[in-house]
Parts: sequence; structure tokens; C-alpha cells
Amino acid sequence: MLINVHSGSKDEWVRWVKFGLKHKDRMPAASEVPPELKPRPTISMDVEAFHEAVKTLQQLDGRIPPDITKKAIHLLFSTNLLPGYELNKAYVMELPSTNVHTLILPLPPSIYQIPKPFKSNHNHTWALLHGTNISTSQAILLEGKIRPANWQFNRNYQKCDVPSFGAFFLGREVANTDADIPDWAIKELMDTIQKKGKGQQEINIGAMYTGACQHIAFKAGGNERAQLAVAEHGV
Repeated sequence: MLINVHSGSKDEWVRWVKFGLKHKDRMPAASEVPPELKPRPTISMDVEAFHEAVKTLQQLDGRIPPDITKKAIHLLFSTNLLPGYELNKAYVMELPSTNVHTLILPLPPSIYQIPKPFKSNHNHTWALLHGTNISTSQAILLEGKIRPANWQFNRNYQKCDVPSFGAFFLGREVANTDADIPDWAIKELMDTIQKKGKGQQEINIGAMYTGACQHIAFKAGGNERAQLAVAEHGV
């Protein structure tokens, strides 16, 4: 996702760029991570264990297409979640609005380090869904974090993209007592994402946000507008 100048003076654009570059709370995008620090998926696995896991998942629900089963098992092995992952916790959910089925693979929070609530107060909890491809989902599962959208740096700040603060999500606010995404939110988010471009992605990854502030929703402009709003109004 590349951010281009749409409006405003050159001085304003430079101010936005400097704001992002210097902000202490901004997580680096994947494009900013040096190659030697990028997560590396496992490229080999035990063939017998792979086929046994495929068989186990297929027997769980016959509605899962064979190619989806193999793709799911490959993702779990390549991110070191298998052989430890409990495949019997996977399930298929029917999505009423789009009339499709989705395979849900719940991940235990214990395998990731849960961050403290944003700005230290837990006033809001949001269930989020992010659509992506296989290779990016491998990096997300290996790191336990969804990095902000990629951007391009230019030493000439007038031609530099605004550093990104976040990725594009679909979201629903849930109860502060919810430790996991409730089924009703999963169903609404998965149904909605099937109708958008991100729904055409291979993998949809769920996440939870807790913090002092509401998430901001944009009905137009998407990710680009969101990054500019952070530069205009702050985090």
C-alpha cells in the first residue's frame, strides 16, 4: 500500500512524515524489518506427520475441501504450531449472508505475549479481522503481531510515503470481559469480509485490541486515509 500526496501543502506533508518517523509508539512495517530479522517459516516437515494431520482435520468435518485442509496444515507446520496444535479445536462455521463455509482455527493466547492495553487503560475491546496471503500470514503467526501497512521511504520527505501506523482491519466492538473473539463477532466479521476485496485473500487472521481509545472507522479512503488521520490528529 503506497500513500500518495492528494492534497495539502508540501510543508504539511513533510510534517506528517517527520511525525511518523519520530513517533515512539509506531511499530515498524514489514518493509522496514532488515532481512536478517525477518521471521523464517519452516520449509521442511515430516511427510508422515503431515499426511496424518491432514487426515485428522479432514475427518473433523467432511465439508472442508481437500486443498483447504492441506493449506491449513502446511500453514500450521511452517509456523511451528504443529505438531503441538490441537486440531480437534478447529471447526467449520456457516456464514448466512454470503452462504459460504469458513474453517476456523482457534489459537491459544498462551503462545503469544499479549500487549498491555493501549494507553494503559482497558476501556474498549475490539475484535479485528485482517485478510492476507499465505506468506504474510506465516510472518504474522511466527511473530505474533500484525505489522502496519508497507510504505516506501525517500530521503526527500516531499516524495516520501507517510510512515504507517497500522494495518487495515474489519472490526466489531465486543465486551471488555471477552478474552476471545465471540462467535457472533466471528460470524459478522467473516460474513462482511467475504463481500470486500480482502475477503478474496487466502487467510483471514483474527486479533483482539484493548485500550483507552476507540478505534476509528473510515467508510471511504481505507488504509491510506487512516494513516493520514494519525499524522493529522495523533495516536
